[in-house]
Amino acid sequence: MSLKTLFKEVMDNYIKVRTSQPFKGNRIGDILRKEIPQEIQKFDFIGDEYFIKGSNGQGNWAEIPWVAIMDKNITQTTMEGVYIVYLFSSDMKRLYLTLNQGYTKLKDKYGKFGANEKMLSLASKIRNKIEAKGWNTDNNLSIGNEFYEKGTIFYKKYENDDLADDETLKKDLHDLINIYKKTVFVLSGEDNDQIYENKEDYIPDNDTSYNVKDELDYIKSYIKNQGFSYNDKLIENFYLSLKSKPFLILAGISGTGKSKLARLFAEAIGCNTKNGRFMLVPVRPDWSDSTELLGYKDMHNKFHPGVLTNFIKRAINDINRPYFFVLDEMNLARVEYYFSDILSIIESRKKDGDRIVTDPLLNKELLDEDSFHEYGNLYIPENLYFIGTVNMDETTFPFSKKVLDRANVIEFSDVNLDYFFGDTEEITEKVLNNSFLKSEFLTLNDCLDYREIIDDVILVLKKINDVLREGNLHFGYRVRDEISFYMIHNELNGLMNFDEAMDLEILQKILPRIHGSSISIKKILVELFKICSGNYESKYEYEDMDVSDKMLKDMDNCVYPRSAEKIIYMVRRYEEDGFTSYWL
Repeated sequence: MSLKTLFKEVMDNYIKVRTSQPFKGNRIGDILRKEIPQEIQKFDFIGDEYFIKGSNGQGNWAEIPWVAIMDKNITQTTMEGVYIVYLFSSDMKRLYLTLNQGYTKLKDKYGKFGANEKMLSLASKIRNKIEAKGWNTDNNLSIGNEFYEKGTIFYKKYENDDLADDETLKKDLHDLINIYKKTVFVLSGEDNDQIYENKEDYIPDNDTSYNVKDELDYIKSYIKNQGFSYNDKLIENFYLSLKSKPFLILAGISGTGKSKLARLFAEAIGCNTKNGRFMLVPVRPDWSDSTELLGYKDMHNKFHPGVLTNFIKRAINDINRPYFFVLDEMNLARVEYYFSDILSIIESRKKDGDRIVTDPLLNKELLDEDSFHEYGNLYIPENLYFIGTVNMDETTFPFSKKVLDRANVIEFSDVNLDYFFGDTEEITEKVLNNSFLKSEFLTLNDCLDYREIIDDVILVLKKINDVLREGNLHFGYRVRDEISFYMIHNELNGLMNFDEAMDLEILQKILPRIHGSSISIKKILVELFKICSGNYESKYEYEDMDVSDKMLKDMDNCVYPRSAEKIIYMVRRYEEDGFTSYWL
C-alpha cells in the first residue's frame, strides 16, 4: 500500500477510532506501528543505520500519533537526541514532516522551561549551520503539543484535504534525510565546530555507536579464521545475552568449545590476557565460599585480595573498555557457595547519571585500615562481563533457581567437526569500546518507548507461566524483564525475527528451571510443547508412555522449534528414567 494511502487512512479515522475502539489489535495502530515503517524501510535511501518506529500510544491511545526515523549514531529513542518524525496534528487536519528533538530527558535534567530553552537554542544553531532550502523554520506549527512544536528544527506541512502524492512524500523525506545526515555530522563534532554546550544531551552516553550487524559479522569471521565453527545465530545470541545481563552461562558436554567461544569473542573485540582485559579462572571442587574470588582477612587482620577483586579494580580504572571474567567449569563446586555474594551485588545495579553502579563489592568488616583505602570503594562496573562454562553431566552440581533466574543459559549440543582448510583470510585487529555491550535497560521503566515489543513478550510469557504455575515452577519479574531487554535489543538491531529470538529465550531462560520426577513435570512439559509447537488442537496424553514420539511427529512448522525439540528430549528422558532435567 502507498505511503499516501496509509497516511490518509490514519488521518481520516484516528479520532473516531481513538474515542470508540479498544487500543490493542486495532487496524489503525497496526498501520502506525508496522505498515508505515515497513513502507518507509523500502526506500533505497533508508539504510541500516536508521531505526524506524511508529506509535499510537503506550497502552492507551495517544492524542498525537507519530512515526519517527532515527539515526542510531544519535538516538534510538524519541526521548532524547535529534531525529526525523512525522507528526499528526491532534485534529487530524495536518501532517508535519519534521526534523525534531527529544524532550523527555532534557525535561528531566533541566525542567520544563530549561528544556524548551535548550531545544530552541539548538534549533537556531543548526539552522545557522545547515542550509535547508524549501523547509520551514518559523515554529508556527499547529500540532496540539508545545514540545513537538518548540523542538522542531525544519518542517513541511501537508493538509489532509490536499495530501501530497507518493512521489512528493518520498522526495521530501529523501531531502530531509540528507539534511539529517548533515545534522548528525555537526552534532558529532566532526566539523570541528561544536554547536552544543553539553554533547551528552544530544548524543547518548558520550560513547561510540556501532552497526551491530557489521560488528557481529566481523566477530564471526574472526572466530572462523581461528578454525572454529559455531551454529547459526549463536554469536547473535551470545551478544544479546550479555547486552541484556552481564552474566552468561555456556553449557554442554566437555570439549564443545565453550571456553574457546568466550575467549575468541573477547579477543575479537580487543580483550585478551596480554592486555589484562580477559581472565579465565578454573573453579576448584573445594570452593565453599567467595574467598578465592573476593579475598580474605588473615589471623593478623591483614586483607588479601582475591583474583576477581584485583580484576575489578583494573576494570574500574579503564571504564570505557569491556573486561571479561570467565569461570571455567563453574559447577564443579556449588555456585551458590562461592558466587552468591557476587550475584546479589550484580542485582543491585542502578544508574548514576550515565554510569551503571552497584552496591560496594566488599564489606567493611573484611577490610583492614590500609586496604580500605584501596578496595573500600570498589563495585561491579558496567564494563565487566561474567561468563561461566559448565559441563552437563552427572559429575557436577545442579544450579539453583537463584542462579538460573539471573543468567541466560546457552547450550552447546551440536559440534561441527569440519575444519576450513584454506578458507581463512587476514583479520585486522579491532578494538570496540564498552558501548557495544553495555546494558541500556535496568528496569522496564527504561523501555517505555518499546511498549509494543514488551506487550508481545508478556503475552507469550503469561501463557507459559500459567502452565508452570501448576508445578510451582513459575517465574517472576526478573525473568520477565531480562527477556524483554533481550527482545528489545534484538528488534533494535534487526538480528532475528521475533519468534526466533523468543524461541532462544524460552530455551535458555525458562526450560533450565524444569526438573523432577513427579508426573506433574511431564504434564507441564507436554503443555509447554503445545505452546512451542503452536498446535493446541492435538491431543497429547501425558500419561502415555510414548507421548514424546507423538510430539516428534508434530515438529513441522513449530513456532519455537528449538524449545520444542528440547522439550521432546526432556519428556523422553522422563519416559525412560522416571526423572528429567534440562541438564541431563
